[in-house]
Amino acid sequence: MVRPRHPIKELEEVLKEAESKGWEVSKDKKYFKMKCPCGDHLKSVHLTPSNPNYKRNLLGQLGRATCWDDDEETP
Repeated sequence: MVRPRHPIKELEEVLKEAESKGWEVSKDKKYFKMKCPCGDHLKSVHLTPSNPNYKRNLLGQLGRATCWDDDEETP
């Protein structure tokens, strides 16, 4: 099943990146839900965010509070 696209291009890019990292992305009435591969983290992405820094804040939260960057190898 193909999920619907996010109406905001920048947030659609975040959802595609999440899917490429193995996150499960689904759509609800007012937001998208992203669930990490380990199953411990769940993040919502609003359809109509009012904050102009929403994408930057979302990526910061994902990097700090989830396993968003766990697939990157450290030297």
